[in-house]
Amino acid sequence: MAARGVAKQVWALGACVAVLLALLAALTGCAAGAGHSAFGSSSAPAGTAPAANVRATVQVTGLSFSRVSRTQIALTWLDALDAEVASYRVLRADAAADVDADASWACVAEVVSDGAATGAAHTVVDELVDDALRQYRYRVDAEVLEPDAHRAEPGEAILASNALICVDPGHFAGANEVDDPAAPYCEGDFTLELARALADDLRRTCGIEVRLTRSTGDIAIDGYANGALDGGHIALRGELAAGCDLFLSLHTNANLDNANGCPTFEQPLGITKPVVIANTCAAASPAALEVANAVGEELAAASAQAGIATCAEFDTVAGAGELRAWSDAYNDEVNVPGTVYVRLRDDGASDYYGVLRGAAEVGVPGFIIEHGFHTVPAMRERTATGDLAGTWAAADARGIARGLGFVCENGGR
Repeated sequence: MAARGVAKQVWALGACVAVLLALLAALTGCAAGAGHSAFGSSSAPAGTAPAANVRATVQVTGLSFSRVSRTQIALTWLDALDAEVASYRVLRADAAADVDADASWACVAEVVSDGAATGAAHTVVDELVDDALRQYRYRVDAEVLEPDAHRAEPGEAILASNALICVDPGHFAGANEVDDPAAPYCEGDFTLELARALADDLRRTCGIEVRLTRSTGDIAIDGYANGALDGGHIALRGELAAGCDLFLSLHTNANLDNANGCPTFEQPLGITKPVVIANTCAAASPAALEVANAVGEELAAASAQAGIATCAEFDTVAGAGELRAWSDAYNDEVNVPGTVYVRLRDDGASDYYGVLRGAAEVGVPGFIIEHGFHTVPAMRERTATGDLAGTWAAADARGIARGLGFVCENGGR
């Protein structure tokens, strides 16, 4: 009985060991099936490397600029990343340089983070070496506090320049209205739409700051408003360009009554051409005339492509000696290219148009840009049903940038 009892105990112990071994084998099998082995752990399938630690990306976006003067450009960004960033480096590259090459970028300032995101803004003023017109790309790169937790990427780059252009939306709300039930049009309303689009294009795609003479339908200067201003004190509009590098007064053109044997407001497509009229300062400036030439070329091509002109060419001028005197005969002629003109008063020395005379009096090269003819039904239709303001604004921006030797991204718009 004693031996038999011992045998039963041994048998029972062996059975328990067998069960334990089976359980261990089952657990090992499940673990191996889940990607584990007795020699280590791996969360990746066979043949792949283990996943690396994921770090949050830190990148400065939303950088903006303002032109302080011809020798200063201010760069501003929010402190939203300050809790993760030790410092920021403000980098600058020539606008036409290879921005993918590190050698193209130079550090112009370093800002130490205070470690707290409070909604405040960081601002750095880049001091330029002289007052020559310049265009740069800027970006802000961050140095993170904890490289194991965050990974810094180069900041988003923007274009910026020290150029300042005064844009004058011609006339005022309700001025030069065409009573056309099929396609109503008002020059004073359209020029404001055009100027707003141009100001946006110049800043966004060229890095050029703009000063508008008006931002609403009305304009008032020194107590003179709208019709009273344009009727006898229009030079004041041009004088608002003081301190700017260029003055542009935006308009659409008209013709003499019943020109080309057609009703006044039923002119043929062939009359459409850009007419650029220079003030005396611009006529004496080869650099300003480069802008006029480029704007004229871009507008002529854009109008032809839009189907509101028959001529896609523009007669450029090499200097003051090639400028033509403006005339009604040329203005109303059909199937001829546009060009750059001057129009002087009877004294032969001062500008005929008060708005150009005002810009000249403050020493600023200026142009009236007659984009097209609102006496052409097809043009009025495009303003009513299409984005003609956007098309012409993009052409203006490309021309301005090209004339200044600047980069214009995304085709101007």
